[in-house]
Amino acid sequence: MLKNFSNYDKVKLVQSICLVVTVLTVTLNFDLLLLLVGLAVSWLFYCFGLAITLHKYASHRTFEPKNKLIKYFLLWTGTVITMGTSLEFAAGHRTHHKFSDTPDDPYNLDGGLWHRIKLFFYWFPTWKINPLIIRDLIRDKDQQFFSNHYWKILLPYPIILLLIDPILFGYFYAMPVTYVLLGMGYVTVIAHLPSLQKNGETPFDTNDLSWNNRFIGWVLAGEGYHNTHHAFPGSYTYEKVPGDIDLSAKIIKLLGKIPD
Repeated sequence: MLKNFSNYDKVKLVQSICLVVTVLTVTLNFDLLLLLVGLAVSWLFYCFGLAITLHKYASHRTFEPKNKLIKYFLLWTGTVITMGTSLEFAAGHRTHHKFSDTPDDPYNLDGGLWHRIKLFFYWFPTWKINPLIIRDLIRDKDQQFFSNHYWKILLPYPIILLLIDPILFGYFYAMPVTYVLLGMGYVTVIAHLPSLQKNGETPFDTNDLSWNNRFIGWVLAGEGYHNTHHAFPGSYTYEKVPGDIDLSAKIIKLLGKIPD
């Protein structure tokens, strides 16, 4: 089970360390090539770990991996991005959709500037989340294994980088984790801000404050089409408006079995 989100504080600590290490790495050990490669790795972290695995697969079950090898790879990417276990993430995200932009939404923006800043960095009230909302995932033995052994699965990658060269740790682990965290902050806060909604695109009536941005759609592997996602939460693709490109959906077509 979720053990009352006891993992949450540990995840937030590692994310905070990654934020600091990213800033120090870029400012004190700037290397253009490493920066460009690090940004590419960061995009892949977000695409596979967040958009495909934690969001479209675990949270919304929009597809099933074609085989066990692909499933294990996706669950590994969803672990190494350091956003909490797939069970924890899905529980929070499903609750958000159930109560979007209402007082019961764990990502609700009401509460002042400091509250919004905390939400941007993914500090949210976990007490609003009922673990029973992920009963289907709890029955999945693979999801349970990756959840129960979260840190054992996550830590080898950053430790190996750290042992090879701390600079590689900064560019290829800390920076990607920061990219994912800030990207999640965008869809959690920025894409729901009432003051910015008029500047975005809202092609669908979703009864909430979500809006689209095509540029962010590229930067976050399709996750910038937030209004489209809230209109079609069960869809693996957000290409519902002519001209919108959802890169994570194109990868899902290769890796997953999509329900008819």
